[in-house]
Amino acid sequence: MFSLNQSSSQPPWWQNAIGYQIYPKSFYDSNQDGVGDIQGIIEKIPYIKSLGVNFVWLSPFFASPNVDNGYDVSNYEQIDPQYGKLADVFEMITKFHDKGIKVVFDLVINHTSDQHHWFEEAKKSQNNPYHDFYIWKKPVAGKAPNNWQSLFGGSAWEYNPQTDEYYYHLFAKQQPDLNWENPRVHQAVSEIIDWWASHGVDGFRLDAISHLKKLQTFADVDQPDEAMNDVAGIDDFLQELSDDFKPDHLMTVGEAGGVPVSRAQQWVDEQHGYFNMIFQFDHVSFWEKFTVGQVDVAQLRAALTRWQNGLADNGWNALFLENHDLPRAVSYFGNDTDYREKSAQALGMMYLLMKGTPFVYQGQELGMTNVSFDHIDQFRDLDSKHFYQEKLAAGWPVAKIMTSLRAKSRDNARTPMQWSTSKFAGFSHTQPWIEVNSNYPEINVADQQPSPQSTLNFYRQLIDLRLTDETLLSGQYHLIDTHDHQLYVYTREANNSGYLVVTNLSDQPAEFQVPDQFKLTNLVLSNDPAAALDSLIALKPWAANLYMYMYERKNS
Repeated sequence: MFSLNQSSSQPPWWQNAIGYQIYPKSFYDSNQDGVGDIQGIIEKIPYIKSLGVNFVWLSPFFASPNVDNGYDVSNYEQIDPQYGKLADVFEMITKFHDKGIKVVFDLVINHTSDQHHWFEEAKKSQNNPYHDFYIWKKPVAGKAPNNWQSLFGGSAWEYNPQTDEYYYHLFAKQQPDLNWENPRVHQAVSEIIDWWASHGVDGFRLDAISHLKKLQTFADVDQPDEAMNDVAGIDDFLQELSDDFKPDHLMTVGEAGGVPVSRAQQWVDEQHGYFNMIFQFDHVSFWEKFTVGQVDVAQLRAALTRWQNGLADNGWNALFLENHDLPRAVSYFGNDTDYREKSAQALGMMYLLMKGTPFVYQGQELGMTNVSFDHIDQFRDLDSKHFYQEKLAAGWPVAKIMTSLRAKSRDNARTPMQWSTSKFAGFSHTQPWIEVNSNYPEINVADQQPSPQSTLNFYRQLIDLRLTDETLLSGQYHLIDTHDHQLYVYTREANNSGYLVVTNLSDQPAEFQVPDQFKLTNLVLSNDPAAALDSLIALKPWAANLYMYMYERKNS
């Protein structure tokens, strides 16, 4: 393995790390009931270890009525029976640790399930000790107290006849928001954090964390974000919350869509920040749900570079293209028909070698694609079903609605992991809770494992490079702006040498002229067997080349 500058300084473990996100319900079914489970994850630890990643992030598997697939928690210290038992989780943590892999859990603390005992008590009476755990307002003229909207559509207020009040829910009505103005809420959450830390959890991804503070005037708003996203005063909540993670040295990554890079510098400041990293969504149009259209490479370059530069000197980026809420990268950014493997590989190189901690979502390393469901009954995602009904009522043709869902539905990322060519993709022996993508005979682990040119093995090489080279850990990021709509080219540099990343993110051939001051010394990795050390680099569609270089000083 080529390696540049090595340093004796030891960064925090989460900086020299790559995470693998597991969606437990769709990862592997060990008991053949059609639902992935904790024992299934345990069975696949050798595979996860083979990727070279050194921590996992698990989407929720806590007790839940599963209105929103586990992001509606009814008990933070119990496991949903469909996933197994609490003892299985403790066994899983131990076995990951035995393999040198740390464990990060999803922590959903903006809201709970309406079946959580806190809310079941809260809705009984205004005098109930748990009533103030949630956000309540009296009706105004017999209607909801203001015009605030749910992210899932419709009013964010739901009437509770037992108290003659409305409660606030940013997401589904079965997901009432917690009232972080009440210190007892923070105290209760602190106890949950401590409990899981005592059982070996190494960190948390904090769901919807930028929404904890709500506009306390409760006035009508012109823009939905004014009521609930990064509202003035949230810093006090986040600072107090951050103190809960420090005694156990827990890694934290906050989901902070809509928080600009100027604010993010405060959120992840190395000395006084609230979290180690945040997930931002500028490059994936997170708030433009169900839109259809081609990603513009120039805009992608600009968005990612803005965050690379913004956190270059103080802070740390979380790098990702996929997660459980997003479409598959090869379908959204790439070309999942004519250039599926090449575009999956090019996209992998483009983002994995930037400065920050990369996250890989299950199946991304295979180039898994969006799913082509034909009927709304095939979808399981609550948000997708709401969108379908809303647009149907608005007069949209069914074909247009389905096109949007196929492009952006969260179910694209939630179809079962494709392990083999056997029925149900080797995920289960029985019909899974959601249909398997029909292309599993062409895209699966079993076929890609032995193939040196597979997307899976390309990812393994990228991961190994990122984790074993000091320059790819701490070297500076510099964009080489090609001012086009095809190429993404940048360097990772330290001490006048470094890596040159050249990717063609388009269906058309392209050329890149290496700057005169760069002397290419090695072609380290490429998805094009014909790639060479040329000063004028010819790039096939979706080509991805990684070079080492040194500065060549010219005599004046």
